[in-house]
Amino acid sequence: MEEMNAAKVVKKVRQRLEVSQEGLARLLNATKGAVQHWERGRNRPDLARLLALRQLCPAGAERKELETLIKETQAHVAPLPTGQPGPGGKITLPQPGESLILLRRDNNKLRKQVAKLESTLKRRSEKLRILEDLATELQRDMAKLRAGQSVAAPAPVSSSVPQPSE
Repeated sequence: MEEMNAAKVVKKVRQRLEVSQEGLARLLNATKGAVQHWERGRNRPDLARLLALRQLCPAGAERKELETLIKETQAHVAPLPTGQPGPGGKITLPQPGESLILLRRDNNKLRKQVAKLESTLKRRSEKLRILEDLATELQRDMAKLRAGQSVAAPAPVSSSVPQPSE
């Protein structure tokens, strides 16, 4: 079976939807550059984006081509165990332990990625909290200035660098 040309399919569907590359990027939560790469054949959209694109595409020839591309992508992502003919022409399937080892390895990688993302999120949340506190303080100072009250000098920001003594 001949592989579908993902670039042509994506472009046809985008034109059928009558949206620009930027518009399609917004619909699929991707970048305009990603859509350009898909349409130029530099890379292919992932399965999730193809499924989202299918939801947007009205029935017709473009949708049929898109569904063929989705089936093809699914086969690459999670191929069905076909097995190889062994001695005597019998098909041998992969051993259950082999796929379990791969799943565990992938699971560990994903856990590490999740931990890293959680750590980054925690740091960013703390930074956001600090910025929100600063914004609140500035709003109070601005309100006092408008009311004609004097504003106290801002508290010095503590740093790890020692200040020279006079």
